[in-house]
Amino acid sequence: MNSDGERIEQHVQLIRVLMERDGIGAEEALARAGELIPADDRNEVLDRWQQQTSIRIEVLDPINLSERGGPRAWYQEHDPSEGYYWRRQRRYLAQVLKRGDFAIDSLDKSSNVVLSHLEDPSHVDPFLVRGLVIGYVQSGKTANFSALIAKAADAGYKVVIILSGLHNTLRQQTQRRLERDLGREPRRGVGAPDPGRQWVWMTGSELWEDFNPGSVDGAVLQGNEQVIFVVKKNKSRLRRLIEWMEGKVPSHVPVLIIDDEADQASINTGDNRASIEETVDLVGEDFVGENLDPEEVSPSAINLAVRQLLRLFDRRAYIAYTATPFANALIDPLAIDVEGGLDLFPSDFILSLPEPPGDQYVGPERLFGRDQLPGESEDAEVEGLDVIEFVADYEVDMLVPPHGESEGFVPVITPSLDQALMDFVLGTAGRLHREGRSVACTMLVHADMRRSVQNSLANAIDQRLAELRQGWMYDREPLRSELADRWRESFCNVSRSVDLDLVVPFEEIESVISQLFRTGIELRILNSDHPDELDFDAEPNLVSIVVGGNKLSRGVTLEGLLTSYYVRESPYYDTLMQMGRWFGYRGSYVDLTRLYSTRTIVNWFRDLATAEEELRRNLAVYEQHNLKPTAIAPKIRQHPVMQITARNKMQGASEVVFSYDGEFRQTFHFPFDDVGLLNRNLDVTRDFLQRLGVPESDENRPCWSEVPPIDIVSFLNSFYTHHEDPIDPTSICEYIHRQVQQGELVRWRVLVCAAKSAKERLGTEDLHIVDFPAVPLLERSRKIDPPSSCGVITDKDDETHGLTDMQMQVAERQWAQRSHPTRAHAFRAQRDPAEGLLLVYPISRKSEPRRGTGGRRQRRQSLFDNPDEGVTVIGYAISFPNSESAATVRYVAGPPASASV
Repeated sequence: MNSDGERIEQHVQLIRVLMERDGIGAEEALARAGELIPADDRNEVLDRWQQQTSIRIEVLDPINLSERGGPRAWYQEHDPSEGYYWRRQRRYLAQVLKRGDFAIDSLDKSSNVVLSHLEDPSHVDPFLVRGLVIGYVQSGKTANFSALIAKAADAGYKVVIILSGLHNTLRQQTQRRLERDLGREPRRGVGAPDPGRQWVWMTGSELWEDFNPGSVDGAVLQGNEQVIFVVKKNKSRLRRLIEWMEGKVPSHVPVLIIDDEADQASINTGDNRASIEETVDLVGEDFVGENLDPEEVSPSAINLAVRQLLRLFDRRAYIAYTATPFANALIDPLAIDVEGGLDLFPSDFILSLPEPPGDQYVGPERLFGRDQLPGESEDAEVEGLDVIEFVADYEVDMLVPPHGESEGFVPVITPSLDQALMDFVLGTAGRLHREGRSVACTMLVHADMRRSVQNSLANAIDQRLAELRQGWMYDREPLRSELADRWRESFCNVSRSVDLDLVVPFEEIESVISQLFRTGIELRILNSDHPDELDFDAEPNLVSIVVGGNKLSRGVTLEGLLTSYYVRESPYYDTLMQMGRWFGYRGSYVDLTRLYSTRTIVNWFRDLATAEEELRRNLAVYEQHNLKPTAIAPKIRQHPVMQITARNKMQGASEVVFSYDGEFRQTFHFPFDDVGLLNRNLDVTRDFLQRLGVPESDENRPCWSEVPPIDIVSFLNSFYTHHEDPIDPTSICEYIHRQVQQGELVRWRVLVCAAKSAKERLGTEDLHIVDFPAVPLLERSRKIDPPSSCGVITDKDDETHGLTDMQMQVAERQWAQRSHPTRAHAFRAQRDPAEGLLLVYPISRKSEPRRGTGGRRQRRQSLFDNPDEGVTVIGYAISFPNSESAATVRYVAGPPASASV
């Protein structure tokens, strides 16, 4: 441990002693320590203490929507832990790969849930099970279905077919991973199974070893042996598989089909033309021995082939896996046609896997942060890690030609790309030094989907690498000085904010940099113009810069990915999220990673992280109400620019209306550039509160009960709502009107959520409340981007207003038992359906942002550049009790089916 780390750790131990001895909190212990802890160290001491005490690994259960309401009967008597294939796989994960108990337990539980919803393979009657498993990008979906395959084989499933993406590279990675986890070769992975239990592998681990009938004997499908296929999703390959298998699988043989990356190609678009997004790079080795035909990657053709494959078998289970379920959730549950039968809607179950436990997984929320969701406290807003560097728009124009004008375009090494290359050198040296051994270290460069642009950019990068190598070897000092400054000012600062023990001086990595430049950093071009491939089994210590396009955009894992340079925009939620190859298990070296992208793309990823979390919470609400997949219409937050998925994948979707049942709505955006509108809202609020008469008090905050709904509606209709705000006063007022007709929301509580004590810096405001002339103001900063938003302005305890002690105890107990997806939902469930709650937030014009810690980026600014020219800002929130009511809020949603499918 370095001296700084030792000193801070000693201070932490001191405050721990004081806390235990005196029964006090950390901040008070820090104050009592006095001069024993220098003022300059105090913030770092408090940060270190918070890091150490906040580590909590919780293995969560998956969110599960089931047509049958739970596991099937056969599973109650089945014990997966006794299975031969799973026990071998589990032993390998624990003893060879050194997975922690919590990670294995999470995998064990989640794969058991999937297995429990499959039909009994010994069942004599025909069956069809269709389910969807939603994971996180680069989070271990393959691990989940690998465990599922092992457990399903132990249970009695005999034929397993994995549909693995569009590209050979992804199919190859999946094949090799399954061979490792299930067993094929004696000295690799779990090793070869015992005689009589060996798998019959119908596909191989080389690029050209996708399924090909050849001289394969169909007798292997009779059910005496475990048979497995890993097949790419293109029309010809699937047609060959269908034609070869037709009539060969006896009716008694149970078949498991796993559709990996199920939102790609498997969704029926209703046409026979693939988009340019899905055809680029799909030539050459991607269709060995086949001519590229638009039909080959047509989603409609592939969707039809998958359904026809399912119809070959009497006893089958189809499980779709994806990290971006937006398109799958919007499939029409009742869609059917003569050729293919029912569409692929997951009518039996939808399972949302929990985020991997521990701190090793770095997903969208951790990297980019996300906005607060309605009902969360201000502290719930998540800020991204400080490892993102922005690429200026003018640089993108130097890297990517205008659409349709790629001929003759020559990209150049821009300042940010040059910095990214040097960051890769530094990150690689830092990681190799930290590991103390050779490991894979990679950099991704994804600027454009056109191969000609990729090839030209790779040439420019190769030339720049040569210049860096020559400079380091023969004229070191200028480059050394530049790298040393960058290491100290960027890398050391981020490492220090994550863990002081990770910080090392530049001199300690200098020899590793020399070794890198001596042995060379490889350049790989991953497109069909080049034979380059990534095989981390054959090259486990590869150090390489990988330039590519679509082949880098889905499924393929880049081991040891340290630096990503990504400037390719996509207008679709699913496409953009899948291009995030930088997600994954990088917690041990996340401080050494860097992502270069445009401000627009970074903001989009943050928006996606928010939409993804909201979708998962919606599924949790559906689970709470015991809703079946065919009875829901998953709602997905719309974006002002991006589309949820390609329009031809949304044929079953529509803009629909939803109930505010148990919902929470609040204002996020404010017209900070128009003080006149802010003053108007202030006057509207004053008039409203004055009419309510003499208030009661809730912890010195004015409040009223028994407020008529007409007063609430009048306030909402008069209040100016920013054009970017998702809140819709019109539909809310309509909802209140309909509820009143049903005897609900006939009375309201109103609480002014002022500060509980006045702060001189923030000041007070006269809101014309009777006998309450000075309301202490809140502090709520606003975002840097978008600058109109404050994010969530509420506090987590605001919704407890008006509840009795008994109601709050019940809510807290139900929340602790996970009976509700959030604590706020538990509170709303306790409120009388006849009573609504309106919360009013007076925000000081002098509000400033908090200091960022823990390697997080600062995304906040003061409410006004010049507070003297500002005005008190008013926001509001509405908490609706649980109810059975008409729908009134608009989202894009898939159609629910009233009948079982």
